Amino acid sequence: MKALRIFVFAVLSQGLGAVTGLLLAHWLSVGDYAIYTVTGAIVGAMSIITKGGIHFGLNAILGRTWPDRERAAQATRAALAQRKRISVFLLPPLLIVAGVLMYRNHASLALIAALLLTLLTMWYFDMQSRVVDQVLLFANRAPALQVLDAGLSGARLVLSWGIYLAGLQSALAASLVNTLFAGLRVPFVRRWLRRELPAKAAEPMAEDQRSIRAITRRQIPMDAFYCLQSQFAFGIVAFYGAVSQTAAIGALSRIGQLLVPVSIVVGAYVVPRFSQARVHVLRQYLGWLLLGSMPACTLVLLAWLWPDLLLRLVGANYAGLSSELLIACLGAGAYSIAGVAWELLANRGLNHFNYMQVPVVIAWCLAAPHLLDLTTLRGVLWFEAGLASGLGVAVLCELAGAIRAGRLLPPAVLGVDGSRP
Repeated sequence: MKALRIFVFAVLSQGLGAVTGLLLAHWLSVGDYAIYTVTGAIVGAMSIITKGGIHFGLNAILGRTWPDRERAAQATRAALAQRKRISVFLLPPLLIVAGVLMYRNHASLALIAALLLTLLTMWYFDMQSRVVDQVLLFANRAPALQVLDAGLSGARLVLSWGIYLAGLQSALAASLVNTLFAGLRVPFVRRWLRRELPAKAAEPMAEDQRSIRAITRRQIPMDAFYCLQSQFAFGIVAFYGAVSQTAAIGALSRIGQLLVPVSIVVGAYVVPRFSQARVHVLRQYLGWLLLGSMPACTLVLLAWLWPDLLLRLVGANYAGLSSELLIACLGAGAYSIAGVAWELLANRGLNHFNYMQVPVVIAWCLAAPHLLDLTTLRGVLWFEAGLASGLGVAVLCELAGAIRAGRLLPPAVLGVDGSRP
């Protein structure tokens, strides 16, 4: 029942967010929506790259020590300290990339400066309420978090609509609204954390710092690489100066975001349970993966059989992109399935083969120009979909390594001391 409540509110929260994004595709001009698309992509990359695998390290520690609140407080402080150090080095280059992409999509210097300021503010709010909220998931506060996020998403939709009716909707206005509601999440999360963790500040343990640092060192190069590859499509489009293609990629990606509730449910409900699993681990892994793959398969089927139904969601500017929609949904589905598979493994500290993404993605980037016409929207979308192969190969290598090491095998296959007989 609790899982159902989490799923319902996750769908409501992300559904309202998706509706807002789809309405913005209707409300904004193609040029404004292209700039807004770049800003949204950078926000996502910024969140990923400044986490640098820290959430994996924190979840791995919580999975071993929960419900020890003192240890949770120590691990949380260690995770926050590590994230601040990472942000100092990685945030500036990301903001430079954001500025260049905005400029190539014909944003004025004043608009670029304002949007970069909103990105910095978003990063600050993300630092205050993300990663640390993993503690609340272990404390069975996932329903409260989802109710909060659903309420904020609903209020964001109402405010965005009001701005549109007032004739003030723009890329900057939409970004400011997003920043406002990211900030409104902070006081709720911080108050709930104070209720769950000891009031006295806990000094981080050296063991936790080493564990988080080790996982982070394995993960952060790949997070940086992932963020870089997520900008490849925008870089290709910017190179050819096709602003309308940037807007089309953004609009079609909004449909792919219908799969976001899957990752929310995985993070809020599945990860805390799977990270603590001690028996039949491989069986649980395959079961959760199968369940998490069903929404992606459903979206692809809809895009194939009833594309017009989905294209109505993004408005007349993008009607007639039926084949492009199917390609975009195939890419989104592949990323969703590979993402669920990776999240389950990585949150048990299994991210040793993450580096396998690099040679696979580089090989794809070298092969794609010979296989695809990257001057067309279809070519760019196929290129973007092919990038999911990197994470897929990493998952297969990680899974094979974990099985070979006996970390996912049922107890009956292992010796008395937990080793292979």
